[in-house]
Amino acid sequence: MPTLTQWLWLVILLILLAQPWRTLMVSSDGDACMHWRVGEYMLETVQIPIRTDVFSHTRYGQPIISKEWLSELIFAMAGRVAGLYGLCVVAALLIATTFALLHRQFIRETNNHAVAIFVALMAAWAACTHWLARPHAFSFLMAALWIDAVRRFDRGGTARRLAVSLGVLTLLWVNLHGGYLAGVITLGVYWCGTAMELALARTDPARWDAARRKLTALTGVAMLCAAVSLLNPSGYHLHVHNLHFLRSEYLTNWLAEYASSNFHDVDSRGFLAWLALTFLTLALVRPRLSPSSGLLVIVWTYFALYAGRNVPLVAIFTAPIFATALAEAAPPWVRRLSDRIRETHETSRGSLLIGVAAVVAIAVVHHPTEMPAKKWPVDAVNYIKLHPEQFQGNMFNQYIWGGYLLHALPEHRVFVDGRTDFYGEPLIRQYDDTSLLHTNWPQALQQYNVSWTLLPTDHRLNLALALLPDWHFVYSNEVATIFRKQP
Repeated sequence: MPTLTQWLWLVILLILLAQPWRTLMVSSDGDACMHWRVGEYMLETVQIPIRTDVFSHTRYGQPIISKEWLSELIFAMAGRVAGLYGLCVVAALLIATTFALLHRQFIRETNNHAVAIFVALMAAWAACTHWLARPHAFSFLMAALWIDAVRRFDRGGTARRLAVSLGVLTLLWVNLHGGYLAGVITLGVYWCGTAMELALARTDPARWDAARRKLTALTGVAMLCAAVSLLNPSGYHLHVHNLHFLRSEYLTNWLAEYASSNFHDVDSRGFLAWLALTFLTLALVRPRLSPSSGLLVIVWTYFALYAGRNVPLVAIFTAPIFATALAEAAPPWVRRLSDRIRETHETSRGSLLIGVAAVVAIAVVHHPTEMPAKKWPVDAVNYIKLHPEQFQGNMFNQYIWGGYLLHALPEHRVFVDGRTDFYGEPLIRQYDDTSLLHTNWPQALQQYNVSWTLLPTDHRLNLALALLPDWHFVYSNEVATIFRKQP
C-alpha cells in the first residue's frame, strides 16, 4: 500500500489531469498559451532567451527582460509532445510534488501523521484556485523547498547546508519565475526575527551567542543569494524591472490577480478556511512562536489579504508553523490515530503502484484538451485563417485574448497580451482609454495604425466602430466580433 504522502501526490495529479480541471488550467486566461508560444519561438529560432519583442506591433523590437525563460522552454517542450495537455502535465506534476513535499516535511517536523495530512489538505484547498498551467507553478515548488531549507537551519541545521540549498534554489528560481522575490522576503523575515532574538537575549549569554551566530550565517547566506540572483540573462536589470512594476499602483490595481480576494466568491472558501485555521490556532492553541515564525505569519497573511495571487504562498510558507503547533496540542485520540497511520506508513511499499498509476494516467488514458470555443475566439480565428487577404495590417485585440492569439495566430502581431510589465503603464493606459471609450479613445487606433479589431461581441468599442463610416463589420458570433477599417 502507498503511504499517505504518495496518495496525496497521486490524488492531486489525477484531479488536475481530469476534466474540467485540465481545461481550466490552460483556459482560465491566455497566459498559458502565451508562455507556450514564447518558449516555442525560442526553440524554433534558438534565441535563448529572447532579447527583443517580436510578438506585438505596439512594442516590436523593444528590449525584453526575460523573467521566465526557463519555465517557458519546459512548457514549450511539453507542448511539442502533447499540445495543451502537455502543459497540464507539467503543471500537475509541479503542484502535486509541492504538496507531497509539504506533507513529508510536516511528518518529519511533527511526527504526527494525522495533523500532517490535515494541514496539507487545508493548504492545498487554500491554494487550489491558482492551480494553473503557468510559470508560477514552479514558484510553488521552489517555495516549498525554500521554507524547508530555512526551517531546517532554524531548528539546528548547519549554515553550510542552508547556503548550498538556497544558492541552488535561487539560481533556479530567478530563471524560472519572477516569484523568486517571495523567497527573498521570507529570508529577510527570518533575518529580522533572528535580530529580534538577539535583542531579547542580552541578559542570557548562551542565547545571545547562538542568536549572533545564526544572524551572521543568515547575513552571509543572504549575500550569497543576492550574488547568485544576478546569474540570469538580464542581470541586475531583472530586479530593477520587477521593483519598478510593483511600484506602479496603476498596473497592480488594473490586474485582477493583484486584487484582494472576494470573500463572497465560492473560490475564496479555501482561503477563508485557511484564515480560520490561522486565527483558531493562534487563539485556542496559543503556540509559543519564535520571533521569526510570528513575523512570517503576519507578513504573509498581510500579503495574501492584499493580493489574491499570494494566497498559495501564505499556505506554503506558514503551514509548517501551524502543523507544529497543532501537533503539540493534539488530544490523545489524534495521537492514537497518528500512531495507527504511522504503522501503515512504516510498512508501506507502494511507490511502484503509484508510479504505474501516474504513467497510465499521463501517457495511456486519452486526454483531449482544447481551448473552449464558448470562451475564446476559436471560430473567429478560423475565419481569419480562411480569409487572410482581409486581415492585413495591425490588430486591436482584447487584453485577455492576447496570449491565446500569440499561439493561435502567430502570423499576426498583437496589440497587447499578458506581459503587462513589458508593455508598461503608458501603453496599458492607452489600451484602457480605447476600450472604455474615454474622450481620447481613437488616439491609440490612429497612433498604431490599427486596421482591424478582434473583440468580445458585447464590447462597447464595437458599438462605436459601427457608427464610423470607414469601419465595416466583417464577422461576428456569440463570442467574438471583427471590424475592419476600409483600406
